[in-house]
Amino acid sequence: MSPQAQVASSHTYSMRELNQNTAHVIREINESGEPALITRQGRPVALITPLANVRVEAAVLTAARESVSVLNTAESVGKIHTSEEVGRDLGFID
Repeated sequence: MSPQAQVASSHTYSMRELNQNTAHVIREINESGEPALITRQGRPVALITPLANVRVEAAVLTAARESVSVLNTAESVGKIHTSEEVGRDLGFID
């Protein structure tokens, strides 16, 4: 689904509403299963995507296991890796 279609079909919350009712807003987003647009003074500032039914932990653990094999190469053993290098190896940074 394109970002435009996601925004058009999602719920909208103001920053004030999110700040004052965070748990309720997050619960509604997860229950709806659709992204929600967050606005500040009527302008879009963020898009919150529900993860209630997504296996995020499995994806992160898989990426971490794959990264360990990359980081355990002969030229890499004993080297201190920056967080940027590890993030790139995990696929979190381009």
